[in-house]
Amino acid sequence: MIADNGLYGTIRMHQEREYPGRVSATVLKNPDFVAYARAFGGFGAVVEKTADFPKAFQAAQKSGKPAVIQLKIDPDAITPAMTLAKIGAAARARQKA
Repeated sequence: MIADNGLYGTIRMHQEREYPGRVSATVLKNPDFVAYARAFGGFGAVVEKTADFPKAFQAAQKSGKPAVIQLKIDPDAITPAMTLAKIGAAARARQKA
């Protein structure tokens, strides 16, 4: 399983909190993980919606091969309860106070 939000999320979170609006070098350009897995004879799948995960997981199990499942995650979601947008908004509010 590769949880892929396309960011250095923790670093971005700190940037948003300490320097809202001034982020630097946190966006990632990831390889094609599915193609990489297949290049080595493995199974690869991308999951973009939670509802699609069971089917991809079952296919990986049935393949009998080493498997990579790339989970596309919303870049704004840092934790289930917190987003980068909320962190940045709170930091900007603190700066104004």
